[in-house]
Amino acid sequence: MKQTSWLIIAIVFAAPVCHAQFPPKSHLDSGGNSFGRRESLPLLSALKEPSLLTLASNPLLHSYRFLWMRSFNPPIAIRIDINLDGTATLTTKMGNGAGSYARGRLIVNKHQVLSRDEVKSFLTLVDRVNFWSSQDTLDNQFGMDGSIWIIEGIRNGTYHVIEHWSPMSGTVHELGMFLAFRLAKMYVPKREIY
Repeated sequence: MKQTSWLIIAIVFAAPVCHAQFPPKSHLDSGGNSFGRRESLPLLSALKEPSLLTLASNPLLHSYRFLWMRSFNPPIAIRIDINLDGTATLTTKMGNGAGSYARGRLIVNKHQVLSRDEVKSFLTLVDRVNFWSSQDTLDNQFGMDGSIWIIEGIRNGTYHVIEHWSPMSGTVHELGMFLAFRLAKMYVPKREIY
């Protein structure tokens, strides 16, 4: 079992950094991406993050990613790759730019192993907030300043993504906060959480 878990980790880390992409949605622009998703594509490349949409073709992979693009603070990507044995690898990345328009370069790239209990707590939250059936609620919520929160997930060969503008509650907010503060144990001053 342990060999299989390491095999899955090896597949994810050995996977080439694909050109990030998102599936088409009805509210997206004519290029097939919402503003946030369109702006995040070069950011994911700068952070050396794989395309979860592409990786979803492998039914053995089970991952989630929180992408947090803030107007005045560095962008953050937190990915949890769940192993067959119930443990996971948590990857936390940060760029040195501020806002999606100034991606900068990768300055933080940390990996940590999560216990079965930590993974179980996260997956319980995923179920409780109905991530897999939640929908985008953008509806022209973008403003001049704020943040874009994107949560992606892959499991059993399926892919799901939700994007919100500066959420103060709801599915994206709860999952993003859990990944950033409970699992990644990041320190972010309260004024920078928006």
